Amino acid sequence: MDLGEHLLCLDVENLEASLDFYTKLGFRLTEDHRPKRWAVVAHSNLVVCLFEGIEENLMNFRGGDISAIQEEAVANGLDFTKPAKQHPDGSWNATIHDPDGNAIFFNTFPDERERYARTGSIAD
Repeated sequence: MDLGEHLLCLDVENLEASLDFYTKLGFRLTEDHRPKRWAVVAHSNLVVCLFEGIEENLMNFRGGDISAIQEEAVANGLDFTKPAKQHPDGSWNATIHDPDGNAIFFNTFPDERERYARTGSIAD
């Protein structure tokens, strides 16, 4: 099952303080969306999305075929907290929780899906 490209998403209380911490730890800022209260930092092959105000920390998989992922996971006996749904903009998302309650969020936008299917990466 190809889940897509993985990202770790963390809920932070203070985005500026978190950016300061992670950059001092050697992460580099790769996406700066501070006016929208989020940013992305990376270190080696680890990408961390920092968000002020998301519901919970989660693993995020992007670029995969969300409908196919859900179909295979359900066939393997797993239940989704929020089933796969396509939105008016063409994006898809779904959420599942592991046995310990950790959230795994799948989402993709049409351009990401096409790019990931073609190159194996959601990056331009």
